[in-house]
Amino acid sequence: MKFNLEKKDIDSALLSLSAVADKKQTLPVLSNILIKAQENRLNMLSTDLEIELEMDVENVVVEEPGEITIPAKKASDIVKELPDGNISFSLEEGEKFKIKTPTGEYNLVTMEASSFPEFSSTEIDNAHEINSEELVELFQMTSFAMGNQDWRHYLNGTYIECAMGTLKMVATDAHRLAMCKKEFNTEAEFSGIIPRKTCMELMRILPRENEKIKFSIDQNRIVFSSSNFIFKSKLIDANFPNYNQVIPSGDFIEIKVNREELLDIVSRVSVLSNDKFKGVKLKSEGNLLKIFSSNNDQESAEEELQLEVANEGFEIAFNVNYLREMLNTIEDKSISIQSFGNEKSALMKTTNDKRVLVLMPVRL
Repeated sequence: MKFNLEKKDIDSALLSLSAVADKKQTLPVLSNILIKAQENRLNMLSTDLEIELEMDVENVVVEEPGEITIPAKKASDIVKELPDGNISFSLEEGEKFKIKTPTGEYNLVTMEASSFPEFSSTEIDNAHEINSEELVELFQMTSFAMGNQDWRHYLNGTYIECAMGTLKMVATDAHRLAMCKKEFNTEAEFSGIIPRKTCMELMRILPRENEKIKFSIDQNRIVFSSSNFIFKSKLIDANFPNYNQVIPSGDFIEIKVNREELLDIVSRVSVLSNDKFKGVKLKSEGNLLKIFSSNNDQESAEEELQLEVANEGFEIAFNVNYLREMLNTIEDKSISIQSFGNEKSALMKTTNDKRVLVLMPVRL
């Protein structure tokens, strides 16, 4: 096996494949990438048995066809650090895989291609189409609210749902909830929970330019494909909570503030917040919003911010990390916060009426 190509044509693919490969090494070969070189086509695959990623690399010159598996992370790290330019890859005697540049060479151990798990069928049945930019937006607007290693495993992912011509994505960790929806031209109805790792890796590899992405979903798995990759993932086998019950309704008190100014003040004030709860209190006084924090060492901080829309009686406390993370997903210059009571969830309103952002309060 021997092929060569420019660094820019392979480095991002190696990074994505390395991220999917199994780092726990349940089976040693799962920490490897399977490389197939044939007729000026380079096909690379990685899996952790939950996710399968297959990528085609263009602009490659194959001098000798062949296939082999190589350590995913080492190969990715080496290529990432190499200078821009042409790189030669070859399988040498003794089954070492050589990565060579004009100034140096790196030799990696290999495992036989026959030891790599066989991928499932690449057929995409009943495929739907979505613009890649729209799909990226759906993930970015929701995935920050996913659970992370929560014992309630159904929270460790993003819920996708299609019904009545509307495609929704919803994520929650029981402290906050994010939903984003878009019109979707289909009569099909489907739903499932996409695992956290799948969401994170998809956001890494999805093209940001205007490209059509095909996807299909059944009870067990979801498949995404583009012109140069096929990404398959098992779904979380569980029922997602009734998220509509989490979205508050009824009477509320609303304020409106400059988003960046609130974000800056919250970051400063939180330095003196309680280490355990990381809480900051927001309270309206006249045309001002006052932001407070304190800790067990009797230290405290207070700043104020001019309100763009003021209403008396607004008082609520939030976990600063959740508040900041939510504010960072918003691009609007100003945001509105609706309080339904200091012990009930609050709504953060943006100019994007396709988004719903819910944040649970904390007690201080």
